[in-house]
Amino acid sequence: MAGDALEGTPYRALRALGRGGMGEVVEAEHRALRKRVVVKLVRRAFARDPRFADRLRVEAQALAAVSSPHVVEVLDLGRTPAGRPYFVMERLEGTTLAEELARRGALPVAEAIDVVRQVLAGLSAAHRVGLVHRDVKLDNVFLCAPGSAPGGGRVAKLLDFGVTKVLDGGVAAGAPGASAPLALAGPEYPTEAGLLVGTPRTASPEQARCQPVDARADVYAVGLLMYTLLVGHGPFAHVDDALEVLRAHVLEAPTPPSRNAAQGIPPALDRAVLQALAKRPEERFQSAEAFAEELGRIAAELAGGGGSVAGPGVAEVAGTGGAERAASLAAAERALKGAMAGGGEAEAAWTPGIGAWFEGVPAGAGAAGARACVAPPDAGEAEAPVDARLFAGLTAASTVVFSLIAALVLRGLGVW
Repeated sequence: MAGDALEGTPYRALRALGRGGMGEVVEAEHRALRKRVVVKLVRRAFARDPRFADRLRVEAQALAAVSSPHVVEVLDLGRTPAGRPYFVMERLEGTTLAEELARRGALPVAEAIDVVRQVLAGLSAAHRVGLVHRDVKLDNVFLCAPGSAPGGGRVAKLLDFGVTKVLDGGVAAGAPGASAPLALAGPEYPTEAGLLVGTPRTASPEQARCQPVDARADVYAVGLLMYTLLVGHGPFAHVDDALEVLRAHVLEAPTPPSRNAAQGIPPALDRAVLQALAKRPEERFQSAEAFAEELGRIAAELAGGGGSVAGPGVAEVAGTGGAERAASLAAAERALKGAMAGGGEAEAAWTPGIGAWFEGVPAGAGAAGARACVAPPDAGEAEAPVDARLFAGLTAASTVVFSLIAALVLRGLGVW
């Protein structure tokens, strides 16, 4: 590659792998050991901005603190003579989960469960030391080439802790059995209050509402991941507008995977995915371990022939009947209205400019590309501010529509 961005360091840059708003990723080689690695650097234009160096430092230290075969390993942290902060990671052979899905389509049930359980194992290790990933998605899961694991299976590794949340208490709420808090200093330049952190398409309802998050936000994201692997697309794939996607996370009850999948989905798996996608964090699996345990039970039943499989469109899942879905939707609607009632603190949590920000985010960004996350907004890897008035208007309109529908349904049932 033209010019060596790592000149003066122990590493030699070989080729560019990706470039985002904040940084770039290159394949490199240790000059003395001849070992291939991957290096993430802050872009030259932001090398002197302490906010970017701080975020890179937090990401590197977070990765170093997590001990798991399902999280990419960080090897070094430094700064080039030109002043560009960088950190070094292990070099992986394989593809991202996004590339795998694009090539193959939906994965078989057993394979999808295996991949997701590995992702949950990586998240569990992060949660135990008080880290919330906040951006779990297809692009941020890497499937290592076959043969890299004992027995020849494929290892899934979680990538990109660039918008990791370092919890003040060290342990995510509701995560039993966690270890002592992580001895890691959080960002010196904290995220501005009222900004969405993460990717809108895979944000949890609490992220979409710019509320505090814990490990259960990652559980929601993994629920979306599992749904996508089983079906080939997420539950809100019919929604294109970014604001409407955020609204769907908050208000729209997802249909069971079995109703959209081309393969049979066990009712127990339908229930597990929908539980992970519950709008209220307290109604989800309360930890990555609990979700993984349920998936393990389902996998064991399928392997033993004890699990029934429902064909697409025929599964009846607890909590997805018409009345129950309407009640769930109404509860979510009430929660959103309550959070935004009277403006004040709730209104202050939504800042203007989301439309312009979304227009500036490259579509289809990969694992090393721009992400809907890190501030400042003009750096590409931006956190999305949300316009309170626009969101409130959409909410008010939807309330009227849902109220009319509910009235018609109740009248038809003879209840009202």
